[in-house]
Amino acid sequence: MASKSTLPIDVFPTWARFNDVDFINAKLHETGGKGIGLVAVNGSDLTETNTKDLRHEEAQALLRIPHDLVLSASTVEDYAKVDQNFRQLVESVGHNSARGNILIYLLAHLVLSSRNSSSPRGPASTPWTEYIKFLPRDVPVPTMWSEVERALLQSTSLEAALKAKFSSLSKEFEDLTEKSSVLPFWNSLFWEKGTVTIQDWILVDAWYRSRCLELPRGGEAMVPGLDMANHSHHPTAYYDEDDKDDVVLLVRPGTKVSAGEEVSISYGEKTPAEMLFSYGFIDSESTAEGLNLPLKVQPDDPLGKAKLHIFGRPPSLKLSRSDGEIDWQCPFAYLMCLNEEDGLEFKVLQGEDGGRELRLFWQEEDMTTQVDHFEDLIKNHPLCQIFRLRVVSVLHEVVYNHLVELSSETSHDQLEPLRRDGLVRDDRLQAAEKLRGIEAGVLESAAVALDKQVRSARSD
Repeated sequence: MASKSTLPIDVFPTWARFNDVDFINAKLHETGGKGIGLVAVNGSDLTETNTKDLRHEEAQALLRIPHDLVLSASTVEDYAKVDQNFRQLVESVGHNSARGNILIYLLAHLVLSSRNSSSPRGPASTPWTEYIKFLPRDVPVPTMWSEVERALLQSTSLEAALKAKFSSLSKEFEDLTEKSSVLPFWNSLFWEKGTVTIQDWILVDAWYRSRCLELPRGGEAMVPGLDMANHSHHPTAYYDEDDKDDVVLLVRPGTKVSAGEEVSISYGEKTPAEMLFSYGFIDSESTAEGLNLPLKVQPDDPLGKAKLHIFGRPPSLKLSRSDGEIDWQCPFAYLMCLNEEDGLEFKVLQGEDGGRELRLFWQEEDMTTQVDHFEDLIKNHPLCQIFRLRVVSVLHEVVYNHLVELSSETSHDQLEPLRRDGLVRDDRLQAAEKLRGIEAGVLESAAVALDKQVRSARSD
């Protein structure tokens, strides 16, 4: 949409005052290497306090955002009550999830914020109509990277995640297009002049993913002003809700914040791939090292499709490394490595609702609800060690093959011309190389650890 629909961030304090956002002891300021963030106006030293009594902490409050400005599932519900056209859209296209409905709300307000005097009448304005103008049109999450930049992530754990994400976004947008184009109001606003494209849907998803917080009572929400706070592995502040359901940013107990010092929060402990996927950067101070690899059934397994169906979700291998020690989790691997001759069986039986359903049996007992616990179910089987050998052998092969793929990708020297020509932005290149380095290290450690487990299982 038109770039003229944006506003410079230095106008934000005016919007904040008009909408009763109270910058009690914080202000927006450029932070080194992180862009705009929050810094303390006056020093604070919170060493002893009752964190459950927000009124007692008033002197340590940094920022207060009125409940009415918080964008959550309940906000969307309330807006649908006052705007008939929006209610019609949500009822027709709504995804029955907080994320889905919030994305529809953001898209409607994105169009509303971009319209000009000749545009058809839009949905009812809210403070978010203007706030959206402060949000960046270029979010550094990989779904908004160029195709050349995304190629840098090939063979990392994000390759499969991005493929699945784009498939999901495409299906959601097709559903939105199909269902809203038959609604005259939204067809005129969205589609008649090509106002909305899939890039807009990708954008609102990026906003939600990179700015959504989990409030103690309000659940998933976007909070204007608070979403300006940057992440730190050693945060100096935390957010909460007071007795009026306003959102407050508070100095963490035992933390000293000096005047002019950046006020940071924690986005949670996530793997490098998860941080890059959701927020567009990798926390250099984080000790979390890990990745998730997609797992495929063996092509010659006659029960492969049934195993995938009964498991109910895409199988994956979760690897994590802490203090040099590798830990892996893969419930599906135990199911994957069992065969009919071992005592595994699938039956199609009549369900409680009268329909037919697939059931899983192990040693003639129905284990459909225990599909995640086959590691425990095989413990007392005479062939337990053979089953374990199968599992670690398969996982070792998966890890080794993935490591080979990751190590054989384009070298830095080959990428330098792309960077010079402006086809690859520096921050994207640095993030991709950092992710590749971390994941290669984890995979190398995992290959060594699984090789030892294979040798140990063979000797037992």
